[in-house]
Amino acid sequence: MRRFNDWLGDKLSFGLSTMAAFYIVTAFVLVPLIWQRPDGLISWVQFLIQSLFQGAALPVLGYVSRKAGENQERVLNETHDTVMEEITLIKEELALAREERDELKMLLAELHVKIPDVIKPCDV
Repeated sequence: MRRFNDWLGDKLSFGLSTMAAFYIVTAFVLVPLIWQRPDGLISWVQFLIQSLFQGAALPVLGYVSRKAGENQERVLNETHDTVMEEITLIKEELALAREERDELKMLLAELHVKIPDVIKPCDV
């Protein structure tokens, strides 16, 4: 049941946050004005607030929110990819540095054997 609820919630939230939902709701709000119009300023203000702002603005807000989320997700993915590339480069550089250190240790050990009096022993 939980999986179905998640699926249905995802579909409904996506469907209600599209510009198509905005156009449909706006049509449902404006078409009845052909047959019956509010009388007076207060009635028009109430109609605009109750119908247009509450009905038609919600899909637009959902649409803008969804687009902002998609842009943020894109930026996060790009950042992740860049960081992973940098980590790969750092690992390669670290491996090269380890190889060079090991070579230097071997050279230092050889120098200790060949010239024991000139070079003081140090921690290798």
